[in-house]
Amino acid sequence: MRVALVNTAMDMGKLGGFSALLEPMPVIGMAYLVAVTEHAGHRVRAYDQFALQIPTDELVREIVRWKPDVLGVGVLTPSADVAQVIADSVRSALPGCVLVAGNIHADVLYRDTLERTAFDFVVHGEGEETFVELLEALDGGGKDDDFKQVAGISFRDAAGEIHRTASRPVVADLDALPYPAWHHFPVHTYGLLPLADVAKPTLVMAGSRGCPYRCEFCSLLHAGANYRRRDPEALAEEYEHLHRCYGARQIGFVDPIFPLDKNILMQFCDALMRRGLQEKVAWISETRVDRVDRESLRVMRKSGCRRLLFGIESGVDLLLENVNKTFTTERVRRTIALCREEDIQTVGLFMIGLPGETEEMSRQTIDFACGLDLDFAKFAITIPFPGSQMFEDLRREGRLDRNDWENWTTFQPDPDLLPFVPRDVSNARLIELQKWGTRKFYFRPRQIVRQLVAIRSMTPQQIWNGVKGVLS
Repeated sequence: MRVALVNTAMDMGKLGGFSALLEPMPVIGMAYLVAVTEHAGHRVRAYDQFALQIPTDELVREIVRWKPDVLGVGVLTPSADVAQVIADSVRSALPGCVLVAGNIHADVLYRDTLERTAFDFVVHGEGEETFVELLEALDGGGKDDDFKQVAGISFRDAAGEIHRTASRPVVADLDALPYPAWHHFPVHTYGLLPLADVAKPTLVMAGSRGCPYRCEFCSLLHAGANYRRRDPEALAEEYEHLHRCYGARQIGFVDPIFPLDKNILMQFCDALMRRGLQEKVAWISETRVDRVDRESLRVMRKSGCRRLLFGIESGVDLLLENVNKTFTTERVRRTIALCREEDIQTVGLFMIGLPGETEEMSRQTIDFACGLDLDFAKFAITIPFPGSQMFEDLRREGRLDRNDWENWTTFQPDPDLLPFVPRDVSNARLIELQKWGTRKFYFRPRQIVRQLVAIRSMTPQQIWNGVKGVLS
C-alpha cells in the first residue's frame, strides 16, 4: 500500500513575537512509524510540515498528487485545527483514501475527532504495532468486523456509529523496534530550541517509554505509567549510528526522565566512553532534580552530557505539592548548585498560572528562578492539555469550555484567547507576568554576558528575536 504520514504544523502567528525563537524538532514518533510501516513492506512518504514550513494548501496538493491509499496524521492540540483541514481537503480530493489520526489529542478526544472531521480511524496509544495491523486489515479489503479485531483503534462503521476496540498492550521490548527512519526526514533542519541546542546537526533518541510519576499537568498520564527502559548497550549502538550515518553532533533524549535509573545511566555512559563517543557527540536530556547526584552528574559530564533540562515548574512548595511534583524548592536549589559545580549547564522549565496560583505566587516563582544559578529559564503559561489529570479536573468543573485548539499554546500573546487562567489572576496580567519573568531573568548583566560569551547557544539574531518577543 501507499502510505503518507504527516507531522502537522501549528499556526505560528498564534505565538506572536515568540514564534521567531522556535525551530523544528525531530519527530521521533513519526520516524518510528515510518520505519515499522516500511519494514512491513509498504511504500511510505513522510511530510514534516512544520520542519519544511509547507503551507497547508500546498501540502494537500502534494499529497493528492502522490495518491496514497492511506494518510496518517499526527494530531497534537495546537495543530488539531490544521490536521482537520488536511483531512477534510484530502477526503474531498481523494474520496478513496483512508484517513487515520494519531497522537495524544486524537487519542483522548477520539469521539470529537471522528464526529467533527473526515478521519476514519484513530490509533490509540503507541502506534507502531497498531498501525501496521490496521494496514494489514485495510490491505485485505477489511470490513467492520475485521477492524473490530484490531486492538487499539476507534473507527466509524458503515452506519456512522463509532466503535472503540480493546486496548493494546504497550510495546514490551523497545529494542525490538527498528531504528527511526530518519532518512525520510530533513534532518539538517532540526534543532532543540536555542535553550537546548549545544551543537548541530542534532537528532533525538528514546531511552525509555512511560513514566512512574503522576504530575497533574502532564498529558503522558493518559498513556499510563507503564515504564519500560532500553538496554544501555543498544542505546549506545543507536547513538553511534546517528553520528556515523547522519553526522549528528548532538543527541537529545525525548524521555520524560532520563536518567531514571542510576545503574542504567552508569552502564550507558560507560558504553559511550568505550566507543570514544564523548569526544564526538554531546548529549542533553530532561530529568528531575531528585534523580541525579554528584556521582551521576560527574559521569554524565565525562560521557558527553553538556546540558540538563529540569521541570521545576514553580518556586512555591504548595503549588509543587498541588501538582504532585513530590520534591521541594530546597531540593531544586541543591541540584542546580551541584550541576554548576560539575560543569553541566542547566535549563529551568517553569509554569505561570497553575490552578490556585496568585500573582504573588507567580512573582515568587520568577524570583526563585532568578535566584538559582541557571543558564536558561523558560516561563510557560499553564495550558491544561488533553490527556492530563488537570484537563480532566478542570473540564469536570466546567472551566474548560473552548475547543479553539490552535489557541492552546503556552506562549499565547492575546489574553482573550487563553483557554484557562487561575481565578485570582486576570488574563492580561498573566501574560504580563510571563513577559516580566523572561525579561527579569535574561536582562540581568550576568546573564547577558553568559549568553554572549560563555554559552553562545543563541545567535545575535535569536537574541534580538527574543528581546522583541518579550517586549512586544
